[in-house]
Amino acid sequence: MSKWIDLTQTLAEDSPTLPPLHPKPEFEDYATLADDDYNSTILHCETHCGTHMDAPTHFLSKDEYRTIDEITIDEMVTEGVVCDFTDKEPNEGISREELAAEAERHNLSAGDHLIFDCGMAPADTEEYLKNFVYPEKEAAEYMVEQDIACFAIDALSADKPGAALEDHHVHYTLLPEDILIIEGVANLDSVEAGRYDVICTPIPYENRDGSQVRLLVRPKD
Repeated sequence: MSKWIDLTQTLAEDSPTLPPLHPKPEFEDYATLADDDYNSTILHCETHCGTHMDAPTHFLSKDEYRTIDEITIDEMVTEGVVCDFTDKEPNEGISREELAAEAERHNLSAGDHLIFDCGMAPADTEEYLKNFVYPEKEAAEYMVEQDIACFAIDALSADKPGAALEDHHVHYTLLPEDILIIEGVANLDSVEAGRYDVICTPIPYENRDGSQVRLLVRPKD
C-alpha cells in the first residue's frame, strides 16, 4: 500500500506570512521542565497562517455560512487531484482552459479536493509572498461548475498577488458556494500530478473563520 505524504508546513515563529496584514505566530513558554516540572506553551497564532483552511465565514457572514467547526468528517477523509502548474512564471495566472485540461487528464470529480502544485515552497521571498501563481476568476468559476469540495494551493493566498479585498475573485467565487479553500500547502515536490486519497483535518475552533490543517495525501492504488 502506498505511504501517506505530508503536505503541511511546520509552523514556527519565522514562518512566512503575507504582508502587511498577517502577523507571524508567536510561541510563549507557559511552563518549563526546569521551573515547573513540565512543558506547556501559549501559542499566539492567526487562523490564516501556515497550511490553513478558509471556512466560508472567512469572507462571509456567520449568520448565513459555515464556520470551521462545522466541517464534517466526510469532508476531511476523501479523494482529490493534484494538478501540475510548475511551468507557470511568477505572478502568472492559470486560465480556465489550462485548468480544464489538467482536470480532465486526472478525472477530477464532484466532491474532490483540487490541489494546485505551482512549484512554490514556503519562504520569506518576494516570489512566495508577492509574485505567486494564482487561478484566474474564470478558473474558479470552472471549479464551481465541477462541484469540487475544496481548492488548495501552495501560495498563501488563492487570489492574485496584491489584490484588494474587493478583488479577491477566487474567494468570492468559491466560498459562497461552500467550497473550502486551503492555502500554504507545502512539500508538493514530493508528489506527482494525479489522483490521491486525501486527509485534511481542520481544528474545530467554535464559530471561527478558519484554522491550521494537517494535509495528507496518498497515491491511489
